[in-house]
Amino acid sequence: MKKTVLTLGVSALVAAAVFAQEFNPSSSALGELSTNANVEASANQESVSENADDKTLSAQEISKSIEEVDGIKVFANILKNSSDKVKDVDSDSGVTVLAPIDAIADTEKIVQNISDYIVPEKLTKENLETKSSVQTLSGKTLPVEVKDSAILINNVEVASLADSSDDKVSVLRLANNFSEEASLVLAK
Repeated sequence: MKKTVLTLGVSALVAAAVFAQEFNPSSSALGELSTNANVEASANQESVSENADDKTLSAQEISKSIEEVDGIKVFANILKNSSDKVKDVDSDSGVTVLAPIDAIADTEKIVQNISDYIVPEKLTKENLETKSSVQTLSGKTLPVEVKDSAILINNVEVASLADSSDDKVSVLRLANNFSEEASLVLAK
């Protein structure tokens, strides 16, 4: 009886080992999976490091990060299609897009002066209120003024500050386009 129990026990152990081998990867396969995971993790970390060090944003990257911001779809589309007119932005802090809201966006004016609507610096409401002017990507200096809690950039009211999908890009929704009259201020 003891011999039979022992034989059954050994048979059960052998069967369990065979079963486990069929449904679990071999140790060499586990090693291979582990190596592949390490290589992928290392590549992802290098990619994140490169992006953290990369301070340059292209028009395509900027337009992609603002395309989901409510109320500025017209501007985002113009920027996306104007990448040949907008040079890459090199900035430590990021970029601010001065985007007229869709209801009043003048496509022709924006297309002609697209670089006037991009500031190579990430602006917040707080740091904007302390500035007397901002420099655009085109090199123009736009006056900044605070009147009765409203912020005006080049005599155009900032309707709101919006979040983009990229923390390097800030969006200021403008209540109007920069006008011909305002363009005279730009030229001074």
